[in-house]
This record gives sequence, C-alpha cells and structure tokens, in this order.
Amino acid sequence: MENSSNSTLEKILKLQTELTASKPDIPFLLDLITLRAKEITNSDGAVFELVEGEDLVYRAASGMGEKQIGLRIPVKGSFSGLSLQSKETLYCADSEMDDRVNRDACRRVGLRSMIVLPLYSDSEVLGVLKVHSAVVDYYTTNETYVLNMLSGTMAAILHNAYRWAEREKSLQSMAYLASHDALTGVYNRSAFYDYLRRGLHRVQDDPSFLTVALFDLDGLKIVNDTHGHAAGDFYISKFASRFSHLLQHQDVFARLGGDEFGLIMIHHESKESTLGHLKNLTKMVEGEVQFDTTKLEIKTSMGLSFSPEDGTEPETLMAIADSRMYEHKRSKKAG
Repeated sequence: MENSSNSTLEKILKLQTELTASKPDIPFLLDLITLRAKEITNSDGAVFELVEGEDLVYRAASGMGEKQIGLRIPVKGSFSGLSLQSKETLYCADSEMDDRVNRDACRRVGLRSMIVLPLYSDSEVLGVLKVHSAVVDYYTTNETYVLNMLSGTMAAILHNAYRWAEREKSLQSMAYLASHDALTGVYNRSAFYDYLRRGLHRVQDDPSFLTVALFDLDGLKIVNDTHGHAAGDFYISKFASRFSHLLQHQDVFARLGGDEFGLIMIHHESKESTLGHLKNLTKMVEGEVQFDTTKLEIKTSMGLSFSPEDGTEPETLMAIADSRMYEHKRSKKAG
C-alpha cells in the first residue's frame, strides 16, 4: 500500500513539474493533462472536453477514449454538463444504471464508471477533465481526492496559457487554441476528427461524397538531421502554408502530428476527378524552398479513402487512407 501511495505521489509531482515547465501551448497541455490523469488514476482512459456553443467537444484524449477525439455531445443532458452546472466533481459508478449520464456516448467510448472534474478559473469555464474505466464502480474516494488536489494547478496553467495567447496572438477563444496547431496555424488532430464526424453525418442525407486524404512529408527526417529542427519546423510550416492556400474554403486541412497532414473534402465530383485534382495540388506544393542559405525540397506521399465506397466510419476511412499513403511511399522508394 505504501509503495502504491509513493508511486501516486511521484506521478503527481511529475505532472506538476511538467505543467509548470511547459510552454503555453494549449493542445500540448491538454494532451499532457489527459495522459497523466489516466496514469495517476490507473484509468482506462481520460478526456478533456471543451464547451463550444451548446456542445462539449473531446479536444484531447488518452487511452480508451482516443478513438473518440473530436466527439461532440450536448452539454444539456450530459454528466459533464451537470458537473459544470453544479461546479462539483461528480462520480458515476455505473453508466448503465445512472440516469444523469449520456448513455449512448458512454457506450461509444466503452466506459462504465467515471469521474468528471470541472475546471474553472474564477468564474471562467476552462473545460471538463474526465477519467473513465470499463469496470463498474472502479474508483474510490482516493482518485477523486487526487484530481481535486490537482485541479488548481491545472486550471491556473491553462488559464495562463490562454491569457498569453490572447495577449501575444490576439486570440479570443480557448476553443480556437485547442483546435489549431501552434506551429502551422492550421487545424489540429482533434478538429480534424470533429469535422470528419460532422462531414460523414452530413453526406448521409446528401448526394455528396466525402474524401479523406493523408499526406506524409518524405524528407523531414533528413532535413532535421542535416539542418536542425528549426529547418524542420520551417519545412513543415511551408508545406502547410502552400497547401492551405490552394484549397476551397469548405475543405478542412489539418496537421495530425509530426510530419503527417490530413484533408477532408465534401464534393460531387467522381473519385477519378478528385484523385486527379489532388495529384495536381500536390505537384503545385512540392518543390524547393529557401531556408537561410539552404535549399530544401518538399516531397510528399499521399493516400486517399472515399466515403461511402470505402466505409462510413472515421476509423475505417483513416486506416484505409493511411495504408494507401504508405503504399505510395513504398512504391516511390522502390521505383
């Protein structure tokens, strides 16, 4: 028991140290908080939900909840919404027996018990941290106590990061910060999945098609190893800038992490026409860019999936596009 307590204390101190040492990057901080909250409470998963209009949006997730990143649930009628309203940490021992929860959302995630912790800075809503387990009545008062103990630090760090961005970048919304990539300014992974889910719902009752395109920058590792990470960041930013300027306003372009980007297009054109269009866009984006006295060459591999032909679920479409992207990368190396 003593070893378990010491381990938990070490994890708490680690999170507090990491938070205070971190740069004011909202998506990074949300990812860090969910990862460490999962570890500290030995949960199956953790998510951070932001209030956006009348919805709560999964803007960061760790463990079992990762597949649901970008998920939207109504504030009204949800357990997290109730915690915001009451400004209290709440515990659900069994989602199948608790009328306070959104049962459909719980089933989608696969959870049975959870703790939800509303985070406020004075009267300002920052969001809701949720840890969850697939086991009924998994948590004790210890986990609730630990999360409440950490809430002040987490809220203060997020509040300060938001205020820094508001001051330095003239940004007005926590939701904007949580849905955009800090390096490139394009959408991030959580926003991409949010728009993908909404797009798939839209084309269900619409004579349109949805295309997912994934892009991987072929030369980033060489650029980093040869010229340093400043050159690598420039390389990533230049690709994002070039590509985003060629798109229609309704297209959704996002950095999914590292050197991987994603694009969502809703259109009436055929698969062949869309493929040709994207190949032309890629050719326009690729080519040399000048970094200080060095010339860097942007090269990318691409993989596509099409809905409804390839599927109607986000995970299916992403897996198929990812497989085709790496097939494209392998074929270029071979030929």
